[in-house]
Amino acid sequence: MTTKLFACDLDGTLIHSHKRKRDGDICVEHYDGHEQSFIAPRAFDLLKEIAAQVTFVPVTTRSIAQYRRIFWAEDFRPRMAVVANGAYLLDGDRQENFLRETVEPHVDDLLTACKNFSDDARFDICRIVDESFLFLRAADDIDADALTFDTELTVQHTGKKIYLFPPALTKGNALTKLAEKFSPTKIFAAGDSTIDLPMLALADESFAPKSLGGMYSDAPDFAEEFLRRIRDDLCP
Repeated sequence: MTTKLFACDLDGTLIHSHKRKRDGDICVEHYDGHEQSFIAPRAFDLLKEIAAQVTFVPVTTRSIAQYRRIFWAEDFRPRMAVVANGAYLLDGDRQENFLRETVEPHVDDLLTACKNFSDDARFDICRIVDESFLFLRAADDIDADALTFDTELTVQHTGKKIYLFPPALTKGNALTKLAEKFSPTKIFAAGDSTIDLPMLALADESFAPKSLGGMYSDAPDFAEEFLRRIRDDLCP
């Protein structure tokens, strides 16, 4: 039996925030009692159709707790997900180390960085996520893109959010491990930020919005556009 693998980022790729919600969008996440994340109805239908034919694995920088907030639907729930940028594999209710060993040589770097920035007024959030990487959020009056860091950790910016990753904790390495696990005949991947680029580079067919140098629209239209392309590939 041949297997095709679909590795997909979540936020800004497959799902979008309440700020981009449109009439009819389906809520898939609540946070603090409020609707938080959504998926377009047609995109959800396409995803279910695709997931019935391929191995679908969300690959996200979300923490374990953040991923588990997504409730999907009664008739659809991915069995597996890679979270914390590759550190862990969730398989049903089980949590397994995935790239967690790549973090160990950099634990001191993470702790030092967290200590240095925890009282830094330039950041209103500073925390180590799932013992795997450091997350910072720049204060409103700070130009996050202009900030520089003297560290051996990999620094990635997405707007006000700044991530400091152990160098080998990448979605590309996560995809390599997924490929070893499933031995797929073809790999699809989709993402919307620079954090996703290592994963996109390894896929047989990758999908990115124009804002990342791809050919598709930004969220929420992005999801429906690339999912339709995958569906057409599976059912020519």
